[in-house]
Amino acid sequence: MKLYQKILATGAVITAIGLTGCEIPQPQTLEGTVKEEFGTAQRIVESGGAIFGNESVKFGDPIYGLVLATDKGEYVITVNNDSAKPVTALAKAIETGDKLRITYDRYTRIGNDRVGTTYSGTIELIEKAK
Repeated sequence: MKLYQKILATGAVITAIGLTGCEIPQPQTLEGTVKEEFGTAQRIVESGGAIFGNESVKFGDPIYGLVLATDKGEYVITVNNDSAKPVTALAKAIETGDKLRITYDRYTRIGNDRVGTTYSGTIELIEKAK
């Protein structure tokens, strides 16, 4: 066996051993009722120093969050923008009392203290409030 074949074979064995120990986490879900919405989907930021005393206005980054009541307790989650489901559209669609499902993926970060962050694309509106 030539040297490069030995190197490739060794690499293949190491890779196979490494992959057998890797476990792909299964998606988990968190379901609950919206207790409160916070933040602003669009906020107006005033900037001073304009000519003739006029104020200029610029739009900042969307800020949006939810307080979600679940059977495990209350969760406070900040929602980051995802181009597949923009935060501004999600904020308009969701109201207090709506039932939501958040799918945990590798981008969802919710700590043991039930405070965290997720992307807007991981949130699904299950049922509107009555």
